[in-house]
Amino acid sequence: MRYIKNNRPIRSINETLYQIYAEYQIDRVKDVQGIKEWLGCETAFKHNQSGTYIFCSKIEEAQIVE
Repeated sequence: MRYIKNNRPIRSINETLYQIYAEYQIDRVKDVQGIKEWLGCETAFKHNQSGTYIFCSKIEEAQIVE
C-alpha cells in the first residue's frame, strides 16, 4: 500500500517518529534500494510480524530559529 503524499501516517519505531511512505509484502519486494529511491524515502524496515517492508523517513526534531 502506497500512501498519498498529503495523507502519510506517522508511526513511532524504536522510539523515533517516522513518516510512512508505503508498506509492501516482503515476498513482493525484489529491490529494496530501488523502491526507496522511487518513493524518495530514506529508510526501510522489515516488519516480520506483519510480513511487510515499511518504507519511511525520519521526522527530525523541530529547532527554534531566532
